[in-house]
Amino acid sequence: MNQDKTDLSRRGFIKKCVIGGVAVYSAPMIFDKNKAIAASTSEQLKAKWNQGASPSYRYDAIEKVTGQKIYGRDYRAQDIPGWPSKQHYAHIIRVNRADRILLNLDLSGIPSDAKPYMTITAQTLKENQLKLPDFYGENMLLPFGNTPDYQGHEVAILLFDSFTKYKKAKSVLEFEHNIFKWGEVTELVTAKKDPYACWRIIRQEGVKGSDSTDLYSTLNDGLIFPDYENHKPIWNAKINQSGNTAEKAMYYAEQLKNDLNNPEWLVMDKHFTTQSIEPMMLEPEAFNGWLDKKNNRLHVVICSQSPQDFYSQAGEVLANSPLGTSIKELIVHTPYIGGGFGAKDHTIFPYYGIIASLYSTNPIRIANDRFQQFQSGLKRHTFDMNHKLAFDKKTKKIKGLVADMVLAGGGRKNFSDSVTMVGASAIQSIYYLPRNDIQAWCHPSATPHAGSMRGYGTLQSMGAMEMMINEAAEALKIDTFELRRINAFQSGQKNTQGAVPNGDARYVEMLNLAEKHEIWQQRQQNKISFEKANPNKKFGVGFGIATKDYGTGAEAPSASIDISPEGKVTVQVCSIEMGTGTETSQGSLIAKYIGKMADVVNMAKIQEFDAMELFESDSPYTMSQEHQDKMAKKPRWTPAIAMASSASQSSFFQSHATANAAKLLLEHSLLPAAVEILTAQEKFNTPPEISSLNYRWEDGKLIINNFSPISFSTLAKKVHAKGLISSVMTHAFNRWEWANAEFDFHGNKLTYPLDAIAVRYGIGAQHKPAYNQSGFEVIERLSVNYPKTNMNNAMVTYYTPCATLVELTIDTQTGDVDILRTHTWIEPGNVHVKELVEGQLEGGLTMGIGHALYEYLPDDDTGAGTGTWNLDRYQVPFAKHNGVWNMKHTIMPPLSENADSKGVAEVVMIPVVPAIVEAIYQATKTRFYHLPITPQDIIKVV
Repeated sequence: MNQDKTDLSRRGFIKKCVIGGVAVYSAPMIFDKNKAIAASTSEQLKAKWNQGASPSYRYDAIEKVTGQKIYGRDYRAQDIPGWPSKQHYAHIIRVNRADRILLNLDLSGIPSDAKPYMTITAQTLKENQLKLPDFYGENMLLPFGNTPDYQGHEVAILLFDSFTKYKKAKSVLEFEHNIFKWGEVTELVTAKKDPYACWRIIRQEGVKGSDSTDLYSTLNDGLIFPDYENHKPIWNAKINQSGNTAEKAMYYAEQLKNDLNNPEWLVMDKHFTTQSIEPMMLEPEAFNGWLDKKNNRLHVVICSQSPQDFYSQAGEVLANSPLGTSIKELIVHTPYIGGGFGAKDHTIFPYYGIIASLYSTNPIRIANDRFQQFQSGLKRHTFDMNHKLAFDKKTKKIKGLVADMVLAGGGRKNFSDSVTMVGASAIQSIYYLPRNDIQAWCHPSATPHAGSMRGYGTLQSMGAMEMMINEAAEALKIDTFELRRINAFQSGQKNTQGAVPNGDARYVEMLNLAEKHEIWQQRQQNKISFEKANPNKKFGVGFGIATKDYGTGAEAPSASIDISPEGKVTVQVCSIEMGTGTETSQGSLIAKYIGKMADVVNMAKIQEFDAMELFESDSPYTMSQEHQDKMAKKPRWTPAIAMASSASQSSFFQSHATANAAKLLLEHSLLPAAVEILTAQEKFNTPPEISSLNYRWEDGKLIINNFSPISFSTLAKKVHAKGLISSVMTHAFNRWEWANAEFDFHGNKLTYPLDAIAVRYGIGAQHKPAYNQSGFEVIERLSVNYPKTNMNNAMVTYYTPCATLVELTIDTQTGDVDILRTHTWIEPGNVHVKELVEGQLEGGLTMGIGHALYEYLPDDDTGAGTGTWNLDRYQVPFAKHNGVWNMKHTIMPPLSENADSKGVAEVVMIPVVPAIVEAIYQATKTRFYHLPITPQDIIKVV
């Protein structure tokens, strides 16, 4: 064993925390790169990524195209320096049904030369007090004599000491349902459980409209919750305008319900259903673990969007079990995870890996194949929605919305409760609603786990809203764009929760651009021409628009930037790279401030940020204002230390921490270094105030007051020679607005939109820095202003809008839909890397087409939980389905060079869905209220 690479007492590995005697560490993911293809050219080519004013290619591009990008799924024990090369394998057995008592397992069919050396069951876990963290619920493995909680419920983990045995046994066990010995039929376990969550968002605007104080709103009056009867929500509060919060809410809800009978209103009363879908990332989940008994260490290699949470919760699993008493250190390795889409956010999978590692006698690998991923991976299950959207027949303005959404939440709650909330708060889309009563509740279902994937519930709710708008325009005999303009949300108006969204609302501008496009303007003429030339086909054009929230209300990004004496720049961030190009954007955005892109970008950093010495004490979502005020007086406290990664998180939230680190280096190091240089050159008689300098960056060189350019390498040398700050670490907190704090920079009181800063100085520092064990000096926080805790009731305030036109045809003989052309508009603020946004637009179009036309999992006992689903049954869209040669887009320019960068992610798929649905209507004159719309559906109506 190579002690240099496994001895965590050496410099560079810092203790994160101790949970029940288990010290949890993060460690770099090391791979023997000699086993990768074209290793000799990688570093040379990769180093050129940041040559020029913008990235030459993605930071990881060379690794991707030469086969060197190593994902967590690619690791084997022999690839990890310091690990024994002998690899063991684990196989999880999952049930295929959830309506009978499981009496036992019959594993006698496994050949004698392929028997597992260990079979882990619920009894095994019970004997050793092993259980899941509370977030995931109970019954990690189904005990015999019980009904499964859901299809796919894990029953046993089998351990094999060779791949040959594992593969041979797996071929016998997979799809062999006779191994399950079933007893009597029972009621579904999920049918006996209360909903995971129920949210009700009620608002009544003030007597003078949105500009006046709301008569009632969630933001001002607080959240209300129901009682449960027969496992359904019941609102028993009295109807009383002057009563408590719930009674007042019921008054305005009842008032709106009664007003829907107004004969001067048009009420769109519609029922929508959406399907269960699979995220379909390319890399199914995998795990590697090794219990190093000699050194009492457990090494784990996880593939998770939320390693920070695993980092803190995994220690609990060990600390509460006798098996964990000998384990002194848990070392968490976080490699590239591959695709995420929310499917790897708080996934339960790594915890089964931990269990396998505890019982394995060698490093062990556990990896889903695609069948297993369909059976056990996180899904987004069905929405069943009943909506009443009211319009004034004369003014065409929306008067109110009564919405009722019921979600299937899967066998384990995961994030289904917050998906329910986000879906409810998103339904208004780009429209101003003066009154609303939106109820959404989520029930357990005997189907695979559901999570935060693909839009976090907004795809379903906003899609339904767009379909109602399209249909209402026809009923009101008004142009669909004009109806949207009349009702488009204006800057300063309040959302359905009563909060004013951040930024400028540019929805009308976007509508105007789309309306003028040739696809729309020529739609009638093109329809006539096409259908005349193709008598067996129908032609249609549809439009959809949406504005998706981004953020959770408890974002806590960390970042650091280091400048070496040679001018090498290293950026470290807490975010995960999951295919969206976060590495590239975080490494390039700093050039705006320090004139140079990063040479090295390190992702998924956790323990490194312990240098800021932060601690947390309570949930940022439930803490009281009193608790926050009390704790904020402690200069090392923060409402949240870390955050999970999502596709919309990095461009705004992570970039805030990264950009402010760069600004601090500019302000405290690079500009002072330049002044030193220019003063030595006698350009200045006396050093000027930094704030008075006129400066700019050109070709990586700093120009001050039009004096001769100073190269970055020269500035770096001066920074280190003078002992100025050479490394900055930042932490920020956002609850729908940024916290800000005053810091003591060696006697200077300075305010930044951060709540923690730590620094390191150049090698020539004359003073003796007060470095902590992490090698950083914490800049003392003198005071802090955190957003009020009632901002949690705002639910969302950051939005990114997107609109799409779809031109399609329908074959009346087969029912097949052919996408001819699409054009998408997006308003993402200041774009870090245009090509990354374009890539998301293209991917979003594909996912939107899949959701509207192809992707479907039955939400019953024939669905993915049976373990028989794969891509032979689950249809994803191919290139031929996308109209790839006519996928056009417009990225709207920001209003100013200082405009924020917005989160993008799934918003790019949302308008595609209602646009397709409307285009199908324009072609067939039949409206569909379910998804997906299949060829069989279309054949019935053409």
